[in-house]
Amino acid sequence: MKEETKILIVAFVLPLLLAIFFKNIVHKPQDVVPLFLIPIFLWTGYITGKAGAKVWIGVTLFITVAMAALYAFF
Repeated sequence: MKEETKILIVAFVLPLLLAIFFKNIVHKPQDVVPLFLIPIFLWTGYITGKAGAKVWIGVTLFITVAMAALYAFF
């Protein structure tokens, strides 16, 4: 699978997983728009940057999970 395809899948699956997490697990409203935009912003950064796909996926997952945890538990 091409790197661009992997990155596109991650960018579209993460917002879906965030919606499921907040609705079914944390039971909080999904009024935090920036959480859903994180993968899209980082995807734009990948297009303009020189880092590889593994670096991009790792950074995106880390930032998304950290932001979700901070919002969900505080």
